[in-house]
Parts: sequence; C-alpha cells; structure tokens
Amino acid sequence: MTGKGFSTMALSLKFANGAVGSLVGSYDSSYAYPGTHQVEINGTEGRITIDDTVKRYRFHRLGEETGEVWEAGYFNDFEREFLRTFDRYLAPMLEAFKRGEEPPVHARAGYRALALAQAAIESYETGRRVGVDEGHAPNLIPRQAREGGA
Repeated sequence: MTGKGFSTMALSLKFANGAVGSLVGSYDSSYAYPGTHQVEINGTEGRITIDDTVKRYRFHRLGEETGEVWEAGYFNDFEREFLRTFDRYLAPMLEAFKRGEEPPVHARAGYRALALAQAAIESYETGRRVGVDEGHAPNLIPRQAREGGA
C-alpha cells in the first residue's frame, strides 16, 4: 500500500478452465501519460490489444500476420472521450429499465468484480492464494474492523 489505500497492484490469476492471466494496475500514475491503460488478451483464437481505453483496438487471428485495427479518427474527438464509455453503458441501461427489462450488463457482473477485488485484498493481507467460486460473497468489512482494530 502507498498510504492512499490499495492503489497499486499486480495479480496473477488462474481461471477454472485452466487459463492464466495477470493484471497490473496503479492509481499512482497519471492519465496524462501515453499508454496509461493497456489491455492485452492472448487466447486460442488470437490476440487483442486495447490502448488507452478508447484510443486503439487491435485484433490478430491466430497464425495470421495481418490484423484488424480500429482507431478514432483525427476529427472524431467524441469517440475518443473516456467519459463516452459511461454514456454507452448508461443509455442502454436506462432504456432497459424503462421497458421493465434487465439491463445489458446485470448488477451480478459488478458484484462478481467486487468479489474478485475483495479476494485480491484478502490475498495481500494473508499472503496466500484465495479462490473465488461463483457463490463467493465478498466480505465488505475491512480486516482491521473484523479483528477489532481501528
């Protein structure tokens, strides 16, 4: 920890299907730096990379030397704005609620993300691996409070 809570991390993940992954992140950096957000996914069908959330997306099929690229155009500032990612989520969610339907991304996905984050914190605090199954409920009470500390 850096004195500001959990702001920097490096996680190693093993998924139920045998796949492995890693996640490195920090809020101690600056959004002003190029390459602040990087996503790389290597799978059985190819490789995906995403640069700076909305700047560039690349997909290369397994075994092919050429790939597909999406980049926001020079005059397409609207598509490059980070806050537009929220608009693209909230508008369909609100429309689904108005129709009495479930939203495109259900709250279960957020709950699952919260369970994974809590497991990462527990692993850090205990120094051991923590499994997260589908029924895993996150303990939202900080360890110090659970153990009677301040």
